Amino acid sequence: MNMRKYLFIVLLAMCFDVLVAQQQQVYLDYIAQYRTIALEQQTKYQIPASITLAQGLLESGAGRSELAVYANNHFGIKCTSEWAGATYRHDDDRLQECFRKYSKPQDSYRDHSLFLKRKRYESLFELPLSDYKGWAEGLSRCGYATDPKYPAKLIKIIEDYGLANLVADAPADLPATNVSSPAVVDTILSSDTIDLNNLPDFSEKAAMEEVSMYYEHRSGKQNGVRYIVAEEGESFATLSYQLNMSESALRRFNDATDGRDLEKGNRVYLYPKKSKADRKHAYYYVRQGDTAWSIAQKFGIKMRSIYQLNGIPENIPLKTRQQLRLR
Repeated sequence: MNMRKYLFIVLLAMCFDVLVAQQQQVYLDYIAQYRTIALEQQTKYQIPASITLAQGLLESGAGRSELAVYANNHFGIKCTSEWAGATYRHDDDRLQECFRKYSKPQDSYRDHSLFLKRKRYESLFELPLSDYKGWAEGLSRCGYATDPKYPAKLIKIIEDYGLANLVADAPADLPATNVSSPAVVDTILSSDTIDLNNLPDFSEKAAMEEVSMYYEHRSGKQNGVRYIVAEEGESFATLSYQLNMSESALRRFNDATDGRDLEKGNRVYLYPKKSKADRKHAYYYVRQGDTAWSIAQKFGIKMRSIYQLNGIPENIPLKTRQQLRLR
């Protein structure tokens, strides 16, 4: 294999990793934004929040579909004879079909719940809220969607993003997985409701912008997670802009939700860090000047994992020469 072909393959792989990471980030942001509403619907209408969020993610392209953007319609609900509200015309099964238009997304979520309270779906409410597989398969049996893969897609989203364990005060977070794993990639590529080429953050331009970051910065991988090294004067705000991702996501990936900012030489992880270090770094002795954050960044693990693995209350200063378990 000649060098030019090798570099092309490497660049193509990096672009694909970026697209997958962006897909995950869009899903994470959607979950963070709408999980409270989904939980409210679960309390009021006894529809699993995991199912509601998975349907919203799938049917609205994580809030980026035309209907979601211009009509706040996250579930593709069409007009009916009794609908007296605003409408939006959109090509679907037929040209320029009538869809309901809402003043805010919450109204779309409420309408979705009321839609499922119809007699047609009453058998679903005999299932426990925790039985997301039963709900996903039941929706298909009751005729909610014609796509035979619809239940599998919902189940995959719920399991990939840990939606089955949703509670009101739980942080929206990704499981520690490899973003280019076949399972995650298959879910993305098999979805016929999301056109990656037409979403702003999934464009080839966006992918190339992120790839260029590796040439403009020192970069590497730690614990299987890719990072770049911050330069003088850079911040989470400036890097998130260049990376085409939200600053809140970048801060979450780097345990920086406390408002801390970057210094020259800091590692900045572009994907979620792992819950434990790799096998060759099972233990670490704290050195002078170390903090839980600096250690977490050094080994590519979540800062809260350091506290949990060692039974230390969060925000307690570490002691020099203290032995820490990292896995």
